[in-house]
Amino acid sequence: MGLDDRDYMKERYRERQGLNKNPSPWSFNKAERAAAAAKARQAKPKPKKTIWNDKKARREAETPLGSASWIGRDRDFDEYDQIAAAYPKRTRRNARRKTTSGSAFPLPRALIPVLCLVGVGIPIFADMRRSGWLPDFEQGVPFPESGSVTVASDLPMAIVRSRLSVVTSDANAVVQLMDPGSGRHALSVFVAANSRVDIPAPVGIWRMRVIEGRKWHGSRDFFGPNTQFETVAQLMEFRVTRGNGIDLHRRFDGNLKTRMMLTGPEPL
Repeated sequence: MGLDDRDYMKERYRERQGLNKNPSPWSFNKAERAAAAAKARQAKPKPKKTIWNDKKARREAETPLGSASWIGRDRDFDEYDQIAAAYPKRTRRNARRKTTSGSAFPLPRALIPVLCLVGVGIPIFADMRRSGWLPDFEQGVPFPESGSVTVASDLPMAIVRSRLSVVTSDANAVVQLMDPGSGRHALSVFVAANSRVDIPAPVGIWRMRVIEGRKWHGSRDFFGPNTQFETVAQLMEFRVTRGNGIDLHRRFDGNLKTRMMLTGPEPL
C-alpha cells in the first residue's frame, strides 16, 4: 500500500469517528507546515480599536468588580460623588479652624527679655525707694521715737500677752499687725534705721505689713514718694509662750517672703 492509500485510510477513519470537523492537512514536510502556520496567522482577523467617547462607559470598563477605590482623575462626578469628594476637605478645613481658634496665642519672644527685666527691676526699684533715691522736694519731719507704738482703740488689752521683735536695716520702718479677715489695723510700731526693738503684741494670728523709707513725712504720707510698702506673704502667729518677729535685712537665703503692695498704706 502506497502513501496515498495510507492518507486516504486515515482520513476515512477520522470521518467515521467524527474527528474531522476541523480538518488539518497532514504534512511531514517542515517547510509546508511553516507556510501553513504563516497563512493561518495572516488569515486571523485583527481586533478593532475602540474609541471611548463615553467617559462613564470607560470608567465602568476600567473599574474592576468589587473595587471601592477611585481610578483615574478625568471622571464626571454625579451629585453624590461631588458631595463625597468635598466632605473630607471641609472636615480638614474646619479642624484647622478649631485648632487655631481654640489654642492660646504663644508668648512673643520679644516679651521674654521684658519680663526678665521686670522681675529684676522690681527689687531694684524697691531698694531705690527704700534708700530715698527718688526725687522728694518736700520738707521732712523727725521720725517718731524707735519703739513707740500706735494701737487700735478697740484692741482688748487682755490679749496683749505676746512679743514682737523687729530688726531694721538702713531705712526707717513701720511694722503693722492687721486682722487677716477684715484687714483692720491692730498695732503699728516705729523702728528707726539700724535698730532692734521688742514690744508687747496681741495674741492671735495676724497679717504683717512693712513700711520703709528715709525721709519721714508724718503718719499720713509716711515717707512720701520713697514709701516702700510690702506685706508678708504668710500669716504670723503670736502665742503667750512664744512671740514672733522680722529682720528687715534683705538676703538671698531669707525665709520670710514679702510682696510689694500696689497701693499706699492707710493713714494711721
